Amino acid sequence: MTFDVLFDTQKHVIKLLDNSYKKGRLVHTYLFEGAKGTPKLEAAYYLAALLLCASVEKPCLKCPECRKIINGTHRNVILVSPDNNAIKKEQTDNLGKEFSLKPVDEKNRIFIIRDIDRATMSAANSLLKFLEETGPGNYGVLITENLYNVIPTIRSRAQIVSFRQLPPRAIADKLISLGIEEETSYILAHITNSVDECLEMINEGKILDLIDLVKKIVNNIITKEKSPLLTIHEDGKFLLSESDKRFHNIFLDLMIAFLSSLLYLNLKQNEKIIFRNIIHDLESYDDLSPRQIIERIEKILNYKQKLKYNINIDLFYTQMLLAIAV
Repeated sequence: MTFDVLFDTQKHVIKLLDNSYKKGRLVHTYLFEGAKGTPKLEAAYYLAALLLCASVEKPCLKCPECRKIINGTHRNVILVSPDNNAIKKEQTDNLGKEFSLKPVDEKNRIFIIRDIDRATMSAANSLLKFLEETGPGNYGVLITENLYNVIPTIRSRAQIVSFRQLPPRAIADKLISLGIEEETSYILAHITNSVDECLEMINEGKILDLIDLVKKIVNNIITKEKSPLLTIHEDGKFLLSESDKRFHNIFLDLMIAFLSSLLYLNLKQNEKIIFRNIIHDLESYDDLSPRQIIERIEKILNYKQKLKYNINIDLFYTQMLLAIAV
C-alpha cells in the first residue's frame, strides 16, 4: 500500500486527521465516503499509523509499527470486508468480542469496515450496540461509496469525511508511473475513477483490444475505406460474443472518448484530448466538423441507454454503426 495518491488528492483529509490528532480531538468513529477509486482505505490506514506509530513525528510510515500497518499485519488493526457481498452479523459480533478484550500491549486499536452500506440490518444493529460500548483507545473507520445507503443511525454515530473525486490527470500519472503507456493511461483515467480498476482492466487483457477496435471503427467511419460493420465482425468478434455488458459499456465509453478527442482536436483544445496519439495524425481526422462529431456522440449516448435492457448484441451494433456512419 502506498499513500501518494492520498497525499496528492486528499490534502483536506490529511489536514483534518493530523490536526485532530495533535489537538487530541480524534472522534472514535469516522465514516469515510467518496466515489470508487478515492483513497478511503489508504486514509484509514493513515489514521491507524497516526495512532500506533512509534516515532516522535507521527506517522513516520517507516518504523516497525507503521510497516506492519502498511503490510496489513498489525494485530491492533482489524479490517472487515463484505462476505459474499454483505457485511454480516457474525462479522460485527466477532468485532465486538475482539474489542471487548483488553489489548495485551495497551496500545490504541482501530477497526476498519469496508462497504458499510452493505451491512445487513442485523449486522447494523449489532454494530450500533458495539459503537455505543466502544471504550477509550478504540477507534473505527467505516468506508462507503454510497453514503445515503448507510442507515441513518450509523451515519449519526460517526463523523463523516468526504473524499474528493480524483482528477483524471492524477490517475493517468499514477498509471504512467507503474509503466502503463501514456495514451492508454489517459484513456483509462477518463473511463474510471479507480487506479485498481484500471489495472484490473489491463490484467483482463481486453481493454487494449477494445481501444484498437474503436480506433479502427472511427477511422473507417471517417475515411469510408471500409464498412464499420465489416470491421466489427472481422476484428470485434471478441466483443460480439461477450455476455458481460460491462465491456459493452466500456466500448461505448471509449467511442465517446475518441470522438470527444476529435472534437477537442478540431477546436484546438489539445490539453483536453484523451486519445493522445491522434495529435500526431492531425490530417487523418479533420474530415468531421464539430457539429458532425457532436451528433455522433449524442447517438452513441442514446444507444448506451438501450444497454440497460435485454437486447440482441449483433442487432444493437448493426443499428448503432449504421446510425453513426452516415
